[in-house]
Amino acid sequence: MEKINCPLVEKKTILKNYIKVKDYSNTQEEFTIVSCETTNFLFTNPRPKEKDIFKYYDFEDYISHTNKESDFISKLYQTVRSRSIKIKYRLISNLINSKKILDIGSGTGEFLSYMKSKGFETYGVEIAKKARELSIKNHKLFVKDSILSLGENNFDVITMWHVLEHVYDLDGYMKKIKDLLNDKGILIVAVPNHKCFDQKFYGKHWAGWDAPLHLWHFDKESMRKLSNKYGFEISSIHPLYFDSFYVSLLSSKYKYKSSKLVQSFLIGLYSNLIAKFKTGEYSSLIYVLKKNI
Repeated sequence: MEKINCPLVEKKTILKNYIKVKDYSNTQEEFTIVSCETTNFLFTNPRPKEKDIFKYYDFEDYISHTNKESDFISKLYQTVRSRSIKIKYRLISNLINSKKILDIGSGTGEFLSYMKSKGFETYGVEIAKKARELSIKNHKLFVKDSILSLGENNFDVITMWHVLEHVYDLDGYMKKIKDLLNDKGILIVAVPNHKCFDQKFYGKHWAGWDAPLHLWHFDKESMRKLSNKYGFEISSIHPLYFDSFYVSLLSSKYKYKSSKLVQSFLIGLYSNLIAKFKTGEYSSLIYVLKKNI
């Protein structure tokens, strides 16, 4: 395990314990999420060392790296993913006409496969070998295991769907992404939002914490600060409506040892409604970033 400083500031700052959570999906180990006194950014600290982090991904139910449909939650995930892909396509098509896209954390390739069918020139990065091989085998995609093997200033669109919160070297990744994106391109980042109602309801059992797989825990303000630090500006923010339902199902399973389908649905629905009509704090948010030039 290693302790780190807040990545949004250059100097060492005071860190305060914010909440203790468990790795409910795998090891049951406890982790601490801290808050930076200067920036209010939340992050998992201490965190596993980089050489050890992958063991926390090594379990059968890590769903974004498989195509399994063996239980209700995994079937729901696959259904939601299929619908979400079309929503993502419409969002991107409305934002930009150019069609060279890089998906970082491309998983088993369903999103890129759909974009390819719509005429996009597609590229992927996926560090998980099994998922990467599935995407190449099933969808004939071009997928690398690292962004370091890609050329600079090359892409019209770069997407990170629930990936940035996992990135170990946040500074290196953000700098490389800026180099990969052309000056008129857009960076699309989707991350959980810990200011949402479902987090307030489930507390330490909220599946959006997902430590230690999630190293960084964003809200609108911390995303704005991160964007500004690396020469981006947020041009728009969009909700991911389905996430509150899926996250509530997982959170309920962690809290009650049962998914409690009706309650989970109602919490997810209420989270969306209170976000829509009052707070704007959805369970997950999509940020559209452009370069400051």
